[in-house]
Amino acid sequence: MHVINGMAVAVGTSSAGGNACEGSPFVVSFPKGQNPRIDGPLDSCFPVAVRASDSELTLSTPATPNQPGQKWQWTASNGFKEIQGDTFVADTSKGWDQLRERSVTHPAGLLDYAEVAAEINRLAGADKALVNDILLGVGSGEFKGDLFVGTSCSRHMCTDQEAVVVADLASRTVYLAWKPSGQKIKVNPPVKAWPEKAKAELRQWSAKWK
Repeated sequence: MHVINGMAVAVGTSSAGGNACEGSPFVVSFPKGQNPRIDGPLDSCFPVAVRASDSELTLSTPATPNQPGQKWQWTASNGFKEIQGDTFVADTSKGWDQLRERSVTHPAGLLDYAEVAAEINRLAGADKALVNDILLGVGSGEFKGDLFVGTSCSRHMCTDQEAVVVADLASRTVYLAWKPSGQKIKVNPPVKAWPEKAKAELRQWSAKWK
């Protein structure tokens, strides 16, 4: 609950179900002596952060490598108004050394580490935007020894469009494989260059299409 211009305001979320999208925020305001007012829900599939000031709410989604974030301003008099969102910039202060903190739990998290993201984009080549989209989708990741192993799929396209990324902390090397919709798996670097533990992850990930 927030207080905006002396008025009580609540922010809730509405969801159609499933795990492909986050809940969409809406605002309920309570003008004195009047019926409550409802604005929204917003049209967004990404998590929305809410920041309150004395006079307004600012709601925003994080920027991604493929698209800028969305941002909205809510005021008691006008409800929601969309404003300019933020653009994505990989964090140049984060690289292989910081990845050793082992705080990443989703392959999309690698895209915020400038050194690692640059290598992912190099390996993806002409499919850079596609690979980023897949990595930003539904997925998970974990550290297995010195390997970070992440798998993901584009939203609403699991088993059709997926990727696996392995980041080797010891050698500071990224191994990437992805399957565009309706196409064969692409691998970079070539499979013969993958270390055995990374190959095992690749085999396990790709088995579903055999």
